[in-house]
Amino acid sequence: MSFSTTQVKDSNSLPGGDSTSRLVLQMARRDISTLFRTPWIIISRSLAFIVQLFVFAYLISGFVVKFPNYFEYYAVGSVVGTIASISFIIGYDIFEEAEEGLLDYLLTLPISRRQFIIGRALGGAVRAMIYTIPMFVIVALMEKFSNPLSLSFAIFDLFLLAFGVTGLSITMAVSVRSANRFDVTLALLELAVSRASTALYPLAFMPSYVAAFAPYSPVTFAADSMRDVLEGTSLNFLSIAGLLAFVTIFVGVGATFYFRRLEGGVYA
Repeated sequence: MSFSTTQVKDSNSLPGGDSTSRLVLQMARRDISTLFRTPWIIISRSLAFIVQLFVFAYLISGFVVKFPNYFEYYAVGSVVGTIASISFIIGYDIFEEAEEGLLDYLLTLPISRRQFIIGRALGGAVRAMIYTIPMFVIVALMEKFSNPLSLSFAIFDLFLLAFGVTGLSITMAVSVRSANRFDVTLALLELAVSRASTALYPLAFMPSYVAAFAPYSPVTFAADSMRDVLEGTSLNFLSIAGLLAFVTIFVGVGATFYFRRLEGGVYA
């Protein structure tokens, strides 16, 4: 038996005095709360980051002589790559909810479509930030990044990346209907977005076929902007503009696809 998907009208406020912001935050809080129901994910991701930073990065930096202070370059990039990877998790959640019928129930709640989608994207982004902030703190302490303004801008870069990747993941979750195909598609997309970037490897040392695409990766935008601001160089307005465009496009596209899928009844 499936729940009805007929809902309230898409308005900025609903009867009962609930404001738009409150309803959006309630949806976001639901996604954030799932983080603490699966602590093994936090533990496994944290251990992977620690091994990557204190073992792999330490060892490989000793072999890199053509790039000065490669450990710092890698440390900052590993935080960016981690948050990009974690932000894809929301797509798996949405796909599983659709398969299990939970999405039908969620759509019976007194919340508009717009608030539902924005809340889920926000929840996914904040959840990724909760995962990653401790890792960022470790890197900041190790590299002695102490300027509060620079740290604030770096966190803003991370949030923009997380929000955009969340929108991308939602787009994939509502576009691919086969479970096996979805797993493969999202895994390949995560690999391409994270690895085909300057997060871990300088552009000058990449193979030409990777270097042709890496400058346009959202992970590259975030990594370059973070390094510039943390090193006190300047604000990388081009990278920030690229991140904002990425967020606008994929949150918008994800919302559009989500609307069409919901109204088309493919989850019924």
